[in-house]
Amino acid sequence: MRAVSSLDGMTEDYYPFTHEFLSETATAIINNVKGINRVTYDITSKPPGTIEWE
Repeated sequence: MRAVSSLDGMTEDYYPFTHEFLSETATAIINNVKGINRVTYDITSKPPGTIEWE
């Protein structure tokens, strides 16, 4: 998962989800999407990261 906030598209910061939200969301994805057994949450800011995660 990756969620960012940006005002100008040139800089951004990760969105600070609560641990409870991340836990509930990851569990729901793992339990309901066949073949998924892991969920990651990227907290890289830009720069050096890009908004698009490839």
